[in-house]
Amino acid sequence: MSKTTAIFNSLSNNRTGRALLNLFGKTAPESIKTLFDTESVPIADGPGLSPGIWNTCPRGLMLVDPTLGHFVGDDFAFTSTESYTTAKDYVLAGTNETFAATAADPNGVALISAPGTDNDEANVNHAINPGLIKLDATTDWWFEARVKINQITTAQGVFVGLITDDITMGVDFITDDTMALKVQDSLGFQILAATDIAAIWQTEMTLTGGARVALNAIAATASTGFVKLGMKCESGAISFFIDGVAITGATTSAATNYPLDQYVVPAFATKCGSAAANTLSVDWWYAAQLRP
Repeated sequence: MSKTTAIFNSLSNNRTGRALLNLFGKTAPESIKTLFDTESVPIADGPGLSPGIWNTCPRGLMLVDPTLGHFVGDDFAFTSTESYTTAKDYVLAGTNETFAATAADPNGVALISAPGTDNDEANVNHAINPGLIKLDATTDWWFEARVKINQITTAQGVFVGLITDDITMGVDFITDDTMALKVQDSLGFQILAATDIAAIWQTEMTLTGGARVALNAIAATASTGFVKLGMKCESGAISFFIDGVAITGATTSAATNYPLDQYVVPAFATKCGSAAANTLSVDWWYAAQLRP
């Protein structure tokens, strides 16, 4: 039995339960599973949400019953003239940074650009306060984003993941020259290339007042194609996924330098390590968390 079906079956005869029965009839549990569960999808690749991450998330029921939790995201399906600013729920910072829609993609892709002077940086974080996810020890959550980079052999820094909501990423979320991340609460994926080397995705966690920990320093060789980077937390166990496949380097909410109990938001950053321009394209991101 899927988690979505189990939750539906546990609903009492309240307004939400009756509404679902009226909508789907006697086949409500199976219909809801078909519409909202991903565990029956046979492949992990492709442009959509990854089954390995989302098969335990009752995101469909969250949409009709917010008391279960929340499921939110952005697929950037705006016109090609849109510029994403705080008016669009994001904070943009860095040096010579831009954040706008990609005109060539009708499905909506946001382009974060650092134009090409050494140590130019562009970083973006969602502006919601107090955050979309709380990294506590007991409440399950899910996150995934589909992104691509344009440089894979030059010095650079890249970040895709979650950062604390109470501090914006600032001018230099990624340190000049060394490409190390700011010691600020974060959890996610990064590329750390202080010199011209092949780009490698790493997984990391960082605690403000503590330190950054590389959980998997060789998670995957980066390419210039789209990749899906995701995480989920179940009963305090955090797993990382690349293109829907779980990778080594899992951690727990009890680990040293885990940003426990922090409210976090989706965040993206790219920094030039040379005169070559850096771009980070974001096709979509989604996040969900159960209510405590």
